[in-house]
Amino acid sequence: MKNLDLIWQNTLAELKLQLSSPVFKTLFGKSQLIKINRPKAIVATNSAYINDLIKKRYQIPLATALKNQLGWQPQLVLTVSQEPPPGDNGPLFQITTPKKAASPAHYDSRTGLHPRFTFANFVVGNANNFAYAAAQGIIKNPGFAYNPFFVWGGVGVGKTHLIQAIGHELLRQKPDLHLRYVSAETFTNDLVQAIRSKEISRFKQKYRQLDTLIIDDIQFISGKEYVQEEIFHTFNNLYIANKQIILSSDCRPEEIPKLEDRLSSRFMGGLTVDIQPPDYEMRVAIIRQRAELLGIEIPQEAISFIAETVETNIRELEGFLTQISALAKSQKRKIDLVMVREFFGLKKTRSSRRPHYRHLLSVVAKTFQVKTSDIQGKARRKNIALARHVAAYLLRKELEMPLEKVGQILGGRDHTTIMHAENKIGRLFSTNQQLRHQIIAIQKEL
Repeated sequence: MKNLDLIWQNTLAELKLQLSSPVFKTLFGKSQLIKINRPKAIVATNSAYINDLIKKRYQIPLATALKNQLGWQPQLVLTVSQEPPPGDNGPLFQITTPKKAASPAHYDSRTGLHPRFTFANFVVGNANNFAYAAAQGIIKNPGFAYNPFFVWGGVGVGKTHLIQAIGHELLRQKPDLHLRYVSAETFTNDLVQAIRSKEISRFKQKYRQLDTLIIDDIQFISGKEYVQEEIFHTFNNLYIANKQIILSSDCRPEEIPKLEDRLSSRFMGGLTVDIQPPDYEMRVAIIRQRAELLGIEIPQEAISFIAETVETNIRELEGFLTQISALAKSQKRKIDLVMVREFFGLKKTRSSRRPHYRHLLSVVAKTFQVKTSDIQGKARRKNIALARHVAAYLLRKELEMPLEKVGQILGGRDHTTIMHAENKIGRLFSTNQQLRHQIIAIQKEL
C-alpha cells in the first residue's frame, strides 16, 4: 500500500504542474490509486461526474503521469469510491446525494444554515471553480486565508449555496464554533427590533462575539445609513479579532449604490470572486444531481435537451426539473425526450401535421448557409457534409422516416451511410455546444 501511495503522490505532483489549482483540487483532490494489476491501473474518485470529466479532458495527462512513475503504459480504469482516502476527515465535495434526506428541510435557528446547502451537493464547474477553491482555503484557515471573502454574481448562480456550505464545513470541524448566517434583510430587521425594544447592547453582543459572520445579499443595505454604520463597527470588531467574514452580493462592492466608501473599501480588502452562470457541462451535472435527489429516472438525451434549453441560472434549472417531475407523476408518464420537448412547447406533431421534408431541408440549408441542392447532391465539402448529416439526423428524428427513404431524399445514399450520419450527429449533440444550438434552433423553426 505504501508503494501505491508513493506512486500516486508522485503522479499527483506531476499533474499539479500541468493543471490550474482549482481544476487540480476539484478533479484529483479526493482521488486515490487503489490497485495496479498490469496492464490496468485503477483510480478511485468520489463521484461519477468527476470520472466523466477526467475521461473527457484529462485521461491522457493522467495516463502519461502514471506511465512516468510505472515505466509502462497503464490502461486506466476509473471507479467511484464511497470511502474517503486514508487520513481524510470526509469529503468536502461530491455531487451524489442520498436518496433520502438525513435531516428535515428546515434551517438551523441557531446558525441560520439550511441543511441542503452543503458541499456534498455543490456542483463544481468552470463557472465557480475559483470560488470553490477559495472556499477550501477559508475552511483550512478561517479568519486568515481570505478575510473578508466577498462573493458576487447574478441571481440563482449558487452564491447562497457556496457561502452556507462554508458555514456547514466550519461547523463540522468545530461544532462549538459561534457562527451565524443571515441575509442583509434579517440583519436590518434585527437591528430595527433591537432599537424598538431598547436592546441594542444585546444586538451588538449577538453579532460582535461571533467566530464567523455570513451575510447574504449585502447589496440590500444600500442607502440605509444606520444599518451601514452598525455593519461598519461589527465588521471592524470581527476583523481585528481575526474572525471570518463572508459576504455575498449581486454586484461588486464598488458597484453597490449608496454604499459608504469606508464600507466598500473594507469589503474589497480581502478576496472578491465572482460566480458565472453555469456552462453546459455544469448544467448537465446539476440536472443529474437534482434527478437523484428527486428519485427520478431521466435519459441522457432529455438531460442534454434541458441543459441546452435552460441557460439562465441554477435556480431556474432546478425549478424546471421539479415541474417536469411533477408533470410526469400527474400524467403517469416516464420522463423522456418527447415529454421534455412537450413541456417546453416543442411538441412533436402527428404525421398528418408534420412539416414536409423539403421544408426541413430548407431550414437546415439556411442554418448552415448552403443550398438545398448541395445537401441532396454529391458535394463533399466539410460544411455541406455536416449539413447533410444534420438533415439525415432530423429526417430520422423529427419525421421518423425509414433509412431507405432518407437515403433516397439525400441523393440516393445507402442506408448504412444514413445510419452513420445519424449516429455521428447523435454523439456530437452531446459534446458540441455550437452544433446543439444549431439543431435546437432548427427544431424550433420546424
